[in-house]
Amino acid sequence: MESELGSGSQSNTGQSDHPGDHSRSPPQSQSHGATISTLPREIVVDILSRLPTPSLFRAQFVCRSWQALARDPLLLHLNRPRVASSHDLSIVFHSDPPLRSQLYFVEDVSGGGGDGRNRPASEFHPPFAAVAPDFHLVGSSEGLLCLANALSSHDVYVYNPLTGEYREFPDLEGHQRILKIVFGFGFDEIENDYKVIKIVYPIRNHFIGRGVAHSKVQVCSLRNPKWRRLGNLEYSLEATPSQPLVNRRLHWTTLTRNGRYVGIISFDMSNEQFKNVPTPECVHFLLTGCHLVELDGCLSAAVMSVSGALEIWVMKEYGMQESWIMDYSIGSYLPRDLHNPNNEFNNRSCKDSRILTRREYRINVRVLAMLRNGEILLEYRNRVLVRYDPNHDKAVNLMLEGLPKWFESIVHVSSINRM
Repeated sequence: MESELGSGSQSNTGQSDHPGDHSRSPPQSQSHGATISTLPREIVVDILSRLPTPSLFRAQFVCRSWQALARDPLLLHLNRPRVASSHDLSIVFHSDPPLRSQLYFVEDVSGGGGDGRNRPASEFHPPFAAVAPDFHLVGSSEGLLCLANALSSHDVYVYNPLTGEYREFPDLEGHQRILKIVFGFGFDEIENDYKVIKIVYPIRNHFIGRGVAHSKVQVCSLRNPKWRRLGNLEYSLEATPSQPLVNRRLHWTTLTRNGRYVGIISFDMSNEQFKNVPTPECVHFLLTGCHLVELDGCLSAAVMSVSGALEIWVMKEYGMQESWIMDYSIGSYLPRDLHNPNNEFNNRSCKDSRILTRREYRINVRVLAMLRNGEILLEYRNRVLVRYDPNHDKAVNLMLEGLPKWFESIVHVSSINRM
């Protein structure tokens, strides 16, 4: 993902529509092989599917025949699992100065060594920014971003920053008194479809009974773009920058009325049912709370201990409480170039930032992902990214250029998936 990020179009290269044109090729007697134009479609598609995603996106502008191949369902089917297994993770950063959100992109932070200084952050602008200049970043799944309008309505947009394509899902409820909205976004492998979950907590019904939340659940998808009601959910889910998708389920932590953590709730992307998930037997989970993340295909909970260490608990066998183990313990670490956040809050734009003022986002350390070399990617106080090597207990700051002073970040894997 380079200069064409968010463009959605590119000028014709002027090359021939016939890559096999022999006018500039050696005689057939010297080539001793077939040209790409003579290869069976299945072989050409298989070759193209092995390209890095940005290269595959650019390949469609070579000629009209390759443009058709780039839209071939077989190519998308072959490319998706290869992208998912490549671990070439990129990061999308979201910052929200008053009345205007900003998005930045940093390509491939998975490599080991160095400090990331040679990876500049590039700002990009969604094509719908004129009508929704301020938005929430809901999450990323299979190459697509989900964004929610943060101003007068809660319209939702699903957007591919590589191709520039997007889909809008207008708000179903219209203007009403809302205490909060919790979103979820993920890819349904069974239906081969992207789904958005929207849980609305009206003010009049937020807490009932013994401090249990009462909400309205809605869902829509790219294939079925109209919001459907799924009934009510009697849990208060925590709004988070992303929701880990593990075992074909999205996950949130649940809260009581006084903000205490009480459990983990999952949403099955196929049968669209909510279910309780066993929590780790960790006293810190109830005392200090946690945030959830997917690490190496497993549901994981990052818990801050009373000593200041960050414990990462991993559910090795999904759904089995006894399979929770504490895999990592990261000691108290503060990046040396991290400014005192209290001083920065004197800045007016900091005070107006939802990212910095929402209670549920005030996490000193967030675990983002596991990199292909086994290091763990961390975000400190919405200010700094750090790569942590658990084998050598060593932390290295990612000195990325061009980022704003504060941000929320999510892992993103580029894809050529179409709307």
